[in-house]
Amino acid sequence: MASVAEQRRAIERATVARSAAAEVTGYLEAVAGDDRDVKLVLAGDGGERVVTVPRRAVEFLVEILEALGDGQDPTVVPMAKELSSGEVASLLGVSRQYAVRLIDEGRLPSRRVGNRRRVRLGDAVRYLREDNRRRAARLRDVAETAAS
Repeated sequence: MASVAEQRRAIERATVARSAAAEVTGYLEAVAGDDRDVKLVLAGDGGERVVTVPRRAVEFLVEILEALGDGQDPTVVPMAKELSSGEVASLLGVSRQYAVRLIDEGRLPSRRVGNRRRVRLGDAVRYLREDNRRRAARLRDVAETAAS
């Protein structure tokens, strides 16, 4: 169990992360439509440096800061990383057999390595987002039907 001091520090880190995410988001919104690189100022005991960063990297930074602000430990993984059917099942929150069926039916793109199926992380995440959108639409339909 974390000590009181560790818990306080975690709360402080989350607060700093939320504040930073809000500041960076505000900046990005102020320069919306401008796809140029962003200059970040790094300041601390070691002095000050200006670093040029691609705008997309700064957008990822906001996502990471928001996750940290919510008390999560985010992980950055290349979307091209390949997952086994068991890893896909875990990500989707389904059984391995159901994940294999999604792959075999072509609803989830994959490739074979020997007799193993491999799915790109990006494809699995895309399927998950689409599935969540479909579920939300069905829930709205049910709610509208029940309300009428």
